Amino acid sequence: MARTILKIQGMTCEMCSKKAEESLRAVRGVSEVSIDLKKGLATVVHGEVAEKDLVRAVVDAGYRAEVRRGLFG
Repeated sequence: MARTILKIQGMTCEMCSKKAEESLRAVRGVSEVSIDLKKGLATVVHGEVAEKDLVRAVVDAGYRAEVRRGLFG
């Protein structure tokens, strides 16, 4: 299993984070999603899933997203 951290912009409430979480969970191969609304981060545990598919899921939910790289993003 791999772990990808996404920086998500545009989430302002719990409903926003739930919407982004549901969209990520719908991606085939995703097994776990954890969203930190305060930090604007999503941690996604998955099998063979392209990072672009995770970003696309968040964008399709109505938010901006990018893969967080390195220790400080």
